[in-house]
Amino acid sequence: MIYKPRGTKKLIITVKPLKTAFGLYKFALNNITSQFCSMKKWIIAVGLIGQIATAQIAKQTVRGTVIDRETLQPVKNAIIQIQSQSIHLDTSNDKGEFVLNAVEIGRINVHAVKENYNSQNLNNLVLNSAKELVLEISMEPIVQIDAVVINKRRVDQAGTINEMVQVSGRQFSADQTQRFAGSLFDPSRMAANFAGVNAAGGQRNDIIVRGNSPIGLLWRLDGIDIPNPNHFSSQGATGGPISILNNNNLANSDFITSAFPAEYGNAMGAVFDLRMRNGNNAKHEFIGQIGFNGFEGGAEGPINRKKRSSYVANYRYSTLGVFDALGINITFGGVPKYQDYTVKLNFPNTRSGSWQLSSIGGKSSISILDKNKDSADLSFGFSVPNDLISGSAMMANVLSNTQKINNGYIKFIVAYTYENRNTRFDTLNSQKKGFTTYAENSNVHKGLLHSYINKRIGKWVLRSGFIASLQSTQVKDSLYNDTLNRYLNLRNINQSIGKHQLYAQAKYSLNNQFSITGGIHHQYLYFNNTWSIEPRLAASYKIGRKTSLNLGLGQHSQQQPLEIYFAETFDNSTLTYIRSNTNLKLSQSKHVVLGLDYILNPNLRVKIETYYQQQKQLPVSTSFPFSVVNLGADFGGLPSVSNLVSQGKGTNYGLEFTVEKFFTNQFYYLFTTSIYDSKFTDYWGVERNTAFNSNIVINGLAGYEFKLGKNKNNVLGINIKTTAAGGRRYTPLDLAKSAALGTTVFDQKNPYSSQFKDYYRSDFKISYKRNGRKTTQEWALDIQNLFNTQNPLALSYNRKTGGQTIENQQGRLPMVFYRIQF
Repeated sequence: MIYKPRGTKKLIITVKPLKTAFGLYKFALNNITSQFCSMKKWIIAVGLIGQIATAQIAKQTVRGTVIDRETLQPVKNAIIQIQSQSIHLDTSNDKGEFVLNAVEIGRINVHAVKENYNSQNLNNLVLNSAKELVLEISMEPIVQIDAVVINKRRVDQAGTINEMVQVSGRQFSADQTQRFAGSLFDPSRMAANFAGVNAAGGQRNDIIVRGNSPIGLLWRLDGIDIPNPNHFSSQGATGGPISILNNNNLANSDFITSAFPAEYGNAMGAVFDLRMRNGNNAKHEFIGQIGFNGFEGGAEGPINRKKRSSYVANYRYSTLGVFDALGINITFGGVPKYQDYTVKLNFPNTRSGSWQLSSIGGKSSISILDKNKDSADLSFGFSVPNDLISGSAMMANVLSNTQKINNGYIKFIVAYTYENRNTRFDTLNSQKKGFTTYAENSNVHKGLLHSYINKRIGKWVLRSGFIASLQSTQVKDSLYNDTLNRYLNLRNINQSIGKHQLYAQAKYSLNNQFSITGGIHHQYLYFNNTWSIEPRLAASYKIGRKTSLNLGLGQHSQQQPLEIYFAETFDNSTLTYIRSNTNLKLSQSKHVVLGLDYILNPNLRVKIETYYQQQKQLPVSTSFPFSVVNLGADFGGLPSVSNLVSQGKGTNYGLEFTVEKFFTNQFYYLFTTSIYDSKFTDYWGVERNTAFNSNIVINGLAGYEFKLGKNKNNVLGINIKTTAAGGRRYTPLDLAKSAALGTTVFDQKNPYSSQFKDYYRSDFKISYKRNGRKTTQEWALDIQNLFNTQNPLALSYNRKTGGQTIENQQGRLPMVFYRIQF
């Protein structure tokens, strides 16, 4: 969002208040670092006690169901094997169910085999003494059998859950969001370690994929597109300082970075296809968790054991909010307050099919008040002090029904989503009395319907469906104009907006070595009658047991943020508002991807991908070099820019390299390198760097787990991550205008023409887990930016020196964590 303090003449300042919200954590933690140091000693002491106290090998139950991947029908007589300190075997019954009792705790591998199916391996699963492990194993039928019953080809452990994804996709687990240093149990921060991904900075979890704007990211939960699932969200953003998603309730999910299958629409950058796990349908289990991110409690268990129905629920409240409620004040600028919940109900065996209800939601608020600060400490480079009061909320409720048919299934999904933003910006006078210079209030209600059919016919798997949405939108933000002595609307939206998407796709498997996926996606936006038809094609060819070649082609399109369509300009002559952007077309991007996967052994792989993306119909300004391709570079919201035309272009291309050892023999590592170039062309045909063109990103992370105690029931984990990347692109200051106005003015004629120094950061995590007879406890210390590297974030004009001041990103930030399961 763009603010103008009272007393200036132009709309020139971009504020990043949400970054400051997370930055307050740094301030608070610096005041209690000594307490963390003493806690670390206590953690080690508890660990030593745990080694002595554990006297026997802890065991737990592993059970679940086996289903056909393409029809969702139960698979009976599948052999399930776990080999830990001893071998455990069971065979699935008529309902596909299996139970393995008295399995030794720790990290286990589950192996499933069945005649006429490819064998399925679930590796590196965490089994604790306090919680049963409930699995859903989906098995893929063998297309062609040449004198063998069981296919012995090696399986990529990072292969996606969605079988239609042939390229630029990978599966991730909730365990990775917890284990990787610096991830903070957040899928976005975890994904920043993958090739092609560049994190926007430590203070937020926005991610940049292959040079695309983070606004190009699609969030999908249990088959429905959802709003930004992060606290302290801003206009058009897909990220935030703190995630609402709870990794305790997530199942294995997919992350796709390019050439998406036809079922995904309205996205050009990446897709998070998230799945929420089902609760334990046989036993009630509980979890409590305390960290600097929040106080958290959860429960799961059966609703009806006979019918296998279950629930899982979790609630969290911010730690600083709890301290503030208790009268403990450890910050001076403001207290970030937030709360969120996650719920899933599962009814798999009803007369009307299988039913599931998923719901997530959260709200957050913060007040950053200059009136409580020293008058010499002015925020954001303004010439006068200001107060900022900001909040946001989101909710998504998803109800689905699955009907099994011959060799397939039909799925119906209905959903309701809601998102809210509210902001007030007050300029203070010499007596610290506030006058509102900017205000925003946004409420967006959306109803969605997604229905599709999935069917197997011989060597073909067919999937087609439609998505319809009706959105009720009330968005208004206004700015006080000193010249006219009145508030002027930047946007004023109050209308319903409808859209539909249709898709059809098919996968043809010639044999177990070659498969091809093709499809088409169509979307239509009703309010301005813009539409697109997008062909998609991908293929995979396996060369022997170790190597596969992958190709992906596709056209993708995305509508503009509503705040761009409905930006308003006030006409002084007619005293009316003019909307000049309502006829903007959908942005389009053509993707070409070529990849090679080489699996050296079942737990080590090398992956190389190269890609090219050609973008067109990007809205650009006819007045100055502005393009929507750069939205999301500044976290204060979307600018109000009029007179946009869909004539901009862009290109992204690059090469990515991954070496990954999956977790075996108590350790893992992941090394990724991304070399890329990201450019946009403005209205006058001048090619420029995008805001996200840092050119190179290198990630390295590794971890090792030590088994402790007499019977090795306890675990000490050490994890480290290091990132090196090209510096952030930025727009230089116009020092002459800044000096004349006494505030920050950027040189908008040369956007992102400069670059900060290279980015370096290391994160470190140490954790200790103790498995008792009926409880599992875990302590952890996660140190963000271990070496306190000062990485530039933004520029502002310094009125005292007449020059520029560089604001740095988050410094060293220790985070503590405790969890108990029982």
